[in-house]
Amino acid sequence: MYVGRSYRLLDFALWSRRSVIYMVVISGLAIATYRLPATAGFSVPWSAVLVLGTTVSLVAGFKNSQVFTRSNEALQSFSQITASSRLWSNFCREFTDAATARQLIYRHLAWLAALRFSLRRPMPWESLARAANLEYRRRYQVQEDKGSLGDELRGLLGAEAEGVLKAPQPALALLEQQSATVNGLLKNAAVPAPVYSELMKLIRDFHDQQARCDRIKNNPYPRQYAIVSTIFMMIFCTLLPFGMVPVFADMGKLGGTLGAVAIWLTIPFSALLGWAYMSLDLVGESSANPFEGNANDVPISQICRDIEIELRRGLGETDLPAPLAPVNDIAM
Repeated sequence: MYVGRSYRLLDFALWSRRSVIYMVVISGLAIATYRLPATAGFSVPWSAVLVLGTTVSLVAGFKNSQVFTRSNEALQSFSQITASSRLWSNFCREFTDAATARQLIYRHLAWLAALRFSLRRPMPWESLARAANLEYRRRYQVQEDKGSLGDELRGLLGAEAEGVLKAPQPALALLEQQSATVNGLLKNAAVPAPVYSELMKLIRDFHDQQARCDRIKNNPYPRQYAIVSTIFMMIFCTLLPFGMVPVFADMGKLGGTLGAVAIWLTIPFSALLGWAYMSLDLVGESSANPFEGNANDVPISQICRDIEIELRRGLGETDLPAPLAPVNDIAM
């Protein structure tokens, strides 16, 4: 997630420069087609371009609105995980012995690690492999790329980690272990029934939040809407210079210096308008999957590290991991 005051225009321009290059090439082709003898005067009616541009604006606006909803839901889910993690720590420390509290809290930290790595795994529809995103990713590094789930679980669970790693879904296996431990506490009268009830409610909430995150991760923004938006946008941007050429060519009739260069103004104005539309689509597509590791994604690594520091401090530990500071104003 970008946490600076604002993206710099130069950074955004470099990220989206391929759309400018495309528009410059298409604009040059439109001018050549308009002026070559074999196709002299060829253009696209401006009214048709205008209608298509209106349609593209509506479709792109709908797409970006839905993408924002997905991203906001992902952030809300991790906000709820943070709140429930604090309650889990408090209940464990207040109503169980020190050894059991440490076991339950460390297993919860392992669940957070397993959830993180699950959400960071690549999916075929994600946009991280796009050239623009790969290039921008050189500015920061995702924490999960620097290690493995096995290493993190072994550091938190010890010998117990090997059994978890063999499970098809380590995060779910850890929640099941938490339930079994809490049930054992009730059977052994180690915790009163009201505390048991609250602990099980928290485990259920962890299941709910994991299910929300898995739904966002495993189900892309509907491809039919995404592809329609992209196709309409590309058709509009391709036809745009062919509709603008006659407008600027007519300005050439004014004569003078402006008349000599008027038709060439098609290139900068088409590039500007096309860049605006294509960048809007690029922003939407790059924000549709809030866990993949793009610069605008939910900073799950930072959130989980903050939770880990807080919970381990609650256990009285002093040798704590360092917070994950934003790199180039990007928090991951």
